[in-house]
Amino acid sequence: MFAALRRDFGFAPVTFSLLAASVLLFLAVELAKPKVDDPKGVHHVFGMVVMLHIGDDEDLAGPFALWDGPWWRWLRIPVSAFHHANLLHLFFNVSTLWLLGPLLERRMRRTAYLGFWFFASLVPFLPEYFLDTTPLGLSGVACAMFGWCLIERQFDAAIARRLPEQTIRSFWIFLFAMLILTALDILRIANVAHFTGVAYGWLNARAAHDRIGRRAWMVTHAFVPLAIYLLLHPFWNGNYHALMGLRAENPADAVLHLRKAVRCNPALSQAWLRLSNERTLDGDFLAAWRLVIEGLQHNRSSAALTDAARRLWRILPANEQEAARETLQKAFGGETREWSERLHLAEAPAPIDNRSRLDSLEDSTLLPLDESESKREGRRGRKRSVKPIDPDQSDSAAEGRTL
Repeated sequence: MFAALRRDFGFAPVTFSLLAASVLLFLAVELAKPKVDDPKGVHHVFGMVVMLHIGDDEDLAGPFALWDGPWWRWLRIPVSAFHHANLLHLFFNVSTLWLLGPLLERRMRRTAYLGFWFFASLVPFLPEYFLDTTPLGLSGVACAMFGWCLIERQFDAAIARRLPEQTIRSFWIFLFAMLILTALDILRIANVAHFTGVAYGWLNARAAHDRIGRRAWMVTHAFVPLAIYLLLHPFWNGNYHALMGLRAENPADAVLHLRKAVRCNPALSQAWLRLSNERTLDGDFLAAWRLVIEGLQHNRSSAALTDAARRLWRILPANEQEAARETLQKAFGGETREWSERLHLAEAPAPIDNRSRLDSLEDSTLLPLDESESKREGRRGRKRSVKPIDPDQSDSAAEGRTL
């Protein structure tokens, strides 16, 4: 067995070194799992992580380690290709690459082959991230090699013998079977990455046999940095703006991002709460009320927003109560009576001054603890409630599970 491994390594050292790295990484992750106290913790090292939630409603999710961090954070995308969800996932990818990898490596210069691996681990994942999924595994690389072989077997008899028609059909059957399993919600498969990988490898091989095509193919790679930049700054994504707002130290920047967040995705109840908090800390309780009621229009079952509305009603000045009722009427129309009862509007607000109103919120769910403490230090110096995420820690993130 070891003699066969040494022979194969001699034929394709780059392929088997990269596969060995993936296997060792999988073993390291499995050994580290018992040490993770948080059941939602990080189960893979150095790769992409996904924040599950911020706040009581658990409504904020996304690849936060990709959206915020050092400039090189985009490298977590190709690194995630070396992580695998389970042993079966690892076995399928390693066995496929063990078959296909040497075919390419022996026909490419080493630097070109390493470049192919890099882009084949990156490019197929890009559309998956644009679709709000977080893939992992080397299947994108395997599919790119399969696409490359579809062309090269027409010019190379050795590849045609290694990959006869029956093997090609088996690959296609497998790819479409994964589509069916995903449609039936049996497995979460990164089908877009699979077919993008096939297309990427196919186009690589086509371009290699044509000088003009080779130049055009190199030019198209210039769009990859643009795609990466958009993934790092997804201006259309409400969760992205919510994260930026929750982490912003400048209150004006925070409000700007949070407003964009609720415009992109009105279902983000935590963003509505934070916007209301900003108005509350400014002493504009009626504006805070209007934001909470607007948030309830889009999140009717949100316990946090409901509780915030009840607390705001109790501290509203008497001269703003009628305007607050009108806001509720405009928002819920014929349901106003039911919502009035739900929000306890029959209770008369207590006659307290603005300073006492802020102090009365200190222990509420409307203001997080660190904000209620920092308001004593003044608006300019208060800290934000969400700290930067260290993806190597296990307290707030979980790995992607799209295979």
